[in-house]
Amino acid sequence: MNFSSLLSLGATPIKKPIIALFGGGGKTAMLYQLGSELAQQYSKVLLTSIVKAGPSPVFPIVLSKPETPIDNLFIDRHPLYLLKEIIRENKYQGFEPNELEPLLSGVDVCVFEADGARDRPLKAHNEYDPGVPSFTSHVFILIGADVIDTQLNDGLVHRPDIFKSLWSKNDSSLINVELITEVVTSQKGYLSKIPGSIPKIYFVNKADAHPEKARLLGESISSSTSSPVFMGSVKNIWWELIS
Repeated sequence: MNFSSLLSLGATPIKKPIIALFGGGGKTAMLYQLGSELAQQYSKVLLTSIVKAGPSPVFPIVLSKPETPIDNLFIDRHPLYLLKEIIRENKYQGFEPNELEPLLSGVDVCVFEADGARDRPLKAHNEYDPGVPSFTSHVFILIGADVIDTQLNDGLVHRPDIFKSLWSKNDSSLINVELITEVVTSQKGYLSKIPGSIPKIYFVNKADAHPEKARLLGESISSSTSSPVFMGSVKNIWWELIS
């Protein structure tokens, strides 16, 4: 069982997958896992980000300006985890979408983080967050099941003040299945940053620790979208299709 197979189960496969990881609750772990899997299938696998990124305990980070030819960077690096520059200690800058697009001609597949969530399982976007680029072939939308039935002031939502304003909530509001479903499937929420033409794959992570809640959330999301919905665990490398 691997996560790269979700591309064929969850959406029409294409010749060159350009995969955006979006949301919260496991994006970076999914980046590493997909990178490892896809490197068994393709010769040139690029891992990167269009937002800031932290240090990598899995793949060495290579820093390169966008104009640098990418071919030579793959020597002895498979997959290649490429970022633009170091901002400060343990913090790196990814590429702007218009910088990333020209690099794609030199790769077989690309997986990139499309937004940041500060390790929280749910988030609110602001107007400055980048949108998922139109050249993306698939979007994995991740949600951590550990946020289900917590309160907003429990600290599991990234940008809680924006979240409160956007969804008319307060510090003690319950983050229940219905609310999470609206956040991740509506144009007011996550879909405001994702072009409608890009196939979406929903993944409820940490289902090993919260199986009943994860299934309820997955079923609720499935009832609100025609996109495929999975639950599982990135850490323990398992998943099942809900819809």
